[in-house]
Amino acid sequence: MDTLIWSFLLLLPLAVLTTAGVLLWRRRRSVAAAMIALGFAATLLSLAFCLFMTVRTHAVLLDMTSAPPPDPDTFFIVTHYLPPLALGILGIWSAALGTLWHVRQTR
Repeated sequence: MDTLIWSFLLLLPLAVLTTAGVLLWRRRRSVAAAMIALGFAATLLSLAFCLFMTVRTHAVLLDMTSAPPPDPDTFFIVTHYLPPLALGILGIWSAALGTLWHVRQTR
């Protein structure tokens, strides 16, 4: 239950921001609006992938009865792969720069 609550708390704002970016792109059809929509969508996908891998890794480690209990940092080290993490970082930077560009264009 705790994982479900954290998933909603982390993914719901990104889903709302992605939707807002798509609506802005449909209204303005600019590169800046596309950067906002695609940036938030990439961050949403990256976070969802990392959360899914955390849950899967946690389930596998809990099924290992002969192994000692894993260190809490093991979940962070094992589940944060570079490509999805890089996608999230690039996505949030794209959304931030697209937002600044859009604000500057509409002034």
